[in-house]
Amino acid sequence: MTNSHQTENFAADNESSLQALTRAIARSQGQFSLILLRCNYAVLRKRMVQRLRELTNVHIQELVLPESVKTLYTTIEAKLCSQQPPALMVFGLDSVDDIDTLLTSTNQVREEFRKNFPFPILVWINDKVLQKLIRLTPDLESWATTIEFELTTEELLKFLQQTANEVFSKVLEVGADTFLDNAALNLGIGSPCRFELESARKDLQRRGVNLQPELEASLEFVLGRDACNSMEQSLEHYERSLAFWEKSNNAEWRGCLLFCLGLWWRTYAVLHRSKQEQAFRTAKSYYQQCIQVFQQANRPDLEAKFINALGEVLQKLHEWDELDSVAKRAQVLHQSYFNPIRLAYSYGLLAEVALAVKTWTQAQEYTEKARQILYSAGEPALNYCYLEQNTRLAQAWQSHTGWYLLLLAQAQQHLGQVSEAIEKLETARAESQPKHNPPIYIRILEELRSLYFTQGQYPEAFEIKQEKRQIEHQYGFRAFIGADPLQLKQQVINSALLPSAQLTTFNQEMIASARRQQEVDYLIKERICRPDHKLIVIHGQSGVGKSSMVNELVLALEHPICQHKTLPVVQKGYTNWVQELGHALVDALEKKGIHLPTTPDSVENIIAQLRNHKNHYLLTVLIFDQFEEFFFVCTEPTQRRPLYEFLHTCLKIPSVKIILLLREDYLHYLLEWERVTI
Repeated sequence: MTNSHQTENFAADNESSLQALTRAIARSQGQFSLILLRCNYAVLRKRMVQRLRELTNVHIQELVLPESVKTLYTTIEAKLCSQQPPALMVFGLDSVDDIDTLLTSTNQVREEFRKNFPFPILVWINDKVLQKLIRLTPDLESWATTIEFELTTEELLKFLQQTANEVFSKVLEVGADTFLDNAALNLGIGSPCRFELESARKDLQRRGVNLQPELEASLEFVLGRDACNSMEQSLEHYERSLAFWEKSNNAEWRGCLLFCLGLWWRTYAVLHRSKQEQAFRTAKSYYQQCIQVFQQANRPDLEAKFINALGEVLQKLHEWDELDSVAKRAQVLHQSYFNPIRLAYSYGLLAEVALAVKTWTQAQEYTEKARQILYSAGEPALNYCYLEQNTRLAQAWQSHTGWYLLLLAQAQQHLGQVSEAIEKLETARAESQPKHNPPIYIRILEELRSLYFTQGQYPEAFEIKQEKRQIEHQYGFRAFIGADPLQLKQQVINSALLPSAQLTTFNQEMIASARRQQEVDYLIKERICRPDHKLIVIHGQSGVGKSSMVNELVLALEHPICQHKTLPVVQKGYTNWVQELGHALVDALEKKGIHLPTTPDSVENIIAQLRNHKNHYLLTVLIFDQFEEFFFVCTEPTQRRPLYEFLHTCLKIPSVKIILLLREDYLHYLLEWERVTI
C-alpha cells in the first residue's frame, strides 16, 4: 500500500468515525452511554472536535479535568450541578497525575454513572490511557464503544519535521542564556509532547514508513532535548543524533547539538560531585567544538550566543589562562552583536580571572564595568536589549547583581578596604534573594562570615553561618541526616542566567532527584539493608518531596542492594486497599519477569505471595505513599484494623520491609496501630 493510498484511507476513516460518533450521540439521547475517543495527537483532536460540532445539532458540554483530580464521577457531578446536558465531552484524562487511582475509583462506582447520567459521555483518551482502562477498569471499559482517529502518514511526517525545526530554531535563538523548558519548546502538556513524538514514530513504523536520515537525527535530538526523559536516555538520543550531524554540512544544527551535549555534561557535573571535574572537562570539549563549528561556518552571531557557556565551565575548572582568552573574545563579540547582559557577564568572567591571578585593582575595574553595563541597560534611554530580552534583563538584574557585588567585595578586601567590602556584601545580602541564585547567595554569606570572623565580630559571624546552613538545606546543598523530618525545599526561579546555577531549570524532576539522592542512599544503607529496621516512617510537611523520594527510591531498588534482589511495591490508593495492593504486587512482579496466574484478591493470598518471595530470593519493600489518605478513606478504627493486622503480619516475614510516607500532622494516628496490634 502506497503512502498516498494510506493518506486517502486515513482521512476517509476519520470522517467515517465522525459519522459513526454523530449517530451514536443521537441514539444515546436520554440514556447513559460511554464513548471512548482514541486519539494520540492534540492537533488532530482539536480538528475532530471542530468537525464534530459541524456535523451534529446536539449541544455537547465540555469538561476539562484538572491534573490533580482524584475521581471522575464526583468531578462530573460537580460540573453539572444537577443539570443533564444532551452530551458531555471530557478532556484531559491523559494529563491526570494519579490516573491509576482515578480509574480504579471510577470502576468501583460505575453503576452510579448508569443511574445518574442519562446522556452520552464522550471521553478523549490516548493509547496509554486505553491500556490502563483495560487493565484497571475492565467492567467499565466493557460498556464502552471505542472510536479511533489517526493522522495521515503525510501529517505524521510533517508533524515530526515541524517539531524538530521549532526546537532547533528556539534553542539557536536564545543561545546559552536560557534553558527553554518543555512549555517553551511546545513539548509540554497540551502541545506536541514526548508521547506524541513517540506515537508518531511508532505509527510510521507500523505503516512501514522509514524516516529519512536527517529527520531521524532531528527526532533523536528533540527526544534528547525533551526534559521529561531520564539523563541516560537523553544522552543516548543526543549521541545517536550526533552520529548523523557530524557528517552534515548544517553548521547551525550541528553546533546546536554540540552545545546541548555540553549542557548535558555540565548538568551531570552538578548532580555527580564525585565525577565533577571529568564531567566539566567533557562539557568543555563539547562547548569548544560548538564554538569551532560556528567559527568555521563564519557565524560570529551564533558564536556570540553560546561562548559564555564555555567561559562559565572554564571558570569552574579554574583554567584561568584559557578563560582570559575566551572572555576577551566574548567581550569583542558582545560589543559587535550588542547584548548588555552577555557583555556584562564577560566582564564578570574577566573579574574572576583577575581575582584568581591576584590583580585586585583590575578585578575591581572589571566588576565596576560589569555593573555599569547592567545598570545602563536598565535605563530606557540606553536599553539596547531586544524586546524579547526584557524578561531576561530582569532575570539578569535579579541574579547577576549579587555576583558582581561579591566580586567587587573580594577585590576590595584584598585592597585593604575591609569595611567597604563588608558594606558591599551586606548590600548583596539585602538586595539578592537566594531563590534567584542560591550558589552565589551562599558564596556571599561565606565571604561575609569570614570577614566578620576575622574582624572579631563573632555573633554576626555565627548568625550568618546559621543562615548559610539553612539556605544550603532549603535548596538541596545539604541533605537530611538520620531521623530528621524532611524539610520543605525551596524552588530556584529565574535561574537560567546564573553563572553557577545556569542549569537548574534543565529538568526540575531531575534536579529534585539529585537533591534526594543522598537521602535515598542513606535509607538504603542505614535502614533497608539492616535487618533490625523492618518499619521505616518518612514524614514531613505537605509539599516537601516525599513522593519524589519514592520515585527515586523505586528506581534505586530496581537494582540489587546489599546482595539482595529487591521488589519495590508502591501503594497509593486506599479506597479498596487489598485490591489495589494486589494489582501493585502483580505489576511489580511482572517487571521482574515473574507472572502470576491470578491477581491476589485477599489479605491471605497477598501474605502467601509475600512469603513465597523468599523462593525467588526477593527482598520485598512495601511502600505506602501518601499514607494519610488511608485515614481519610477509613474514618473508623474498626475499618482500619484489617490493614493494621496485615502490616503487623508483614513485619514478621523476614523478606519484607515496610515504608510509610505521610504528612507529619498525621503521625499520631500510628499510635492507634500500636494499640490495636498489642
